[in-house]
Amino acid sequence: MRTFLKASLARAYAASGGLQRLHAGRLVILTFHRVRPGGEDPATRAMRTLDVAVPDFRRILSRMREDYEPVALGDWAARASPPARASFAVTFDDGWADNHEHAFPVLRELGIPATVFLATGAVEDRTPFWWQLPGLSDGEIEILKRRPHSWIEARLAEQPEFRKVHAADFLTWEQIREMGRSGLVAFGPHGHRHALLTSLPHEEAVEDVRHCWSLLRERVPEALTPVLAWPNGDARDDLAADLEAMGLRAAVGTGRGAAATVAEARWNLPRNNVDRHLASHPGLWPWLLMRAR
Repeated sequence: MRTFLKASLARAYAASGGLQRLHAGRLVILTFHRVRPGGEDPATRAMRTLDVAVPDFRRILSRMREDYEPVALGDWAARASPPARASFAVTFDDGWADNHEHAFPVLRELGIPATVFLATGAVEDRTPFWWQLPGLSDGEIEILKRRPHSWIEARLAEQPEFRKVHAADFLTWEQIREMGRSGLVAFGPHGHRHALLTSLPHEEAVEDVRHCWSLLRERVPEALTPVLAWPNGDARDDLAADLEAMGLRAAVGTGRGAAATVAEARWNLPRNNVDRHLASHPGLWPWLLMRAR
C-alpha cells in the first residue's frame, strides 16, 4: 500500500510537469553499486539490496535520457555555470567486476557517460570488503560499520581463504583501462581501504585518500574524475584543504538532492542511491526524482 501511494503521488507530480520545474538547470547524480543479471545469487547474500538487475538498469537510464540530459560528472564539476537543462550523471561505487561485464555494455549501447568510484585496495590488492565475510546479516553489517577499522582488518586476517574466494569480484586494471579508453567511463577515488574516513585520525584519512588517488593517476591517467566519493557517505568537513591540495575539485556523499553547481555543496554533494527495490518497481522512479530536491 505504501509503495502504491508513493508511486501514485509521484506520477501525479511528474504528470503536472513538477520534475521538469524542480530540476531545471540542475544535476541529479545517481548512485549504483552492482549491476547483475538477476536471480542467480542466493537471497541470503549480504548487501544484496545494492544489486540492480540489468533490465532495470537499462530501463532506468533509457527513461532518464528521455527527459534529462546525460552528463559526465567530471565535466559538470569543472563548470561554474549550471547545466542548460535538467541533467543527470551516473556513478558507481566500489569497483565491482560486474560494472565492466554488465553495466558497461549498457552504457555503450545508450551512449551515457559514467564515473566509477574505486576502492583501490579491492583492485590493486584484491582485498574483499569485510562485509562479504560469510554469515553476516545486513543488520549486523550496519552495526559493525562503527567498529574501529583496525578491528575489522583483524577479522579479515583470521580468514586466510577469504581473499581467494572473492578475488574475481572486483575490476582489474586492464578492465578499468578498457572502460576508460571508451571515453564514456572515468574513475574517481573512494578511499584505498574503503574505511569510514570519519573513524580515522586526520592524517590517516588523508593518506588513505591520497594513496587511492595516486594509484588512479598512475594507472589510468587518461580517464579521471577529480571528485572523491566518501565511503558510506560519511563526510567530514576538516579535509577540504587536503583534498584540494591533491587536485580534487569536490566530493559526493549519499544525501538525496540535486545541485546546479559544485559551489552549492562542494565537499558533500548530494547523490541519490538506486537500490534493488527502487529499481525493480518502475512506478517508484518518479518518487526518487521528486525527493531529489
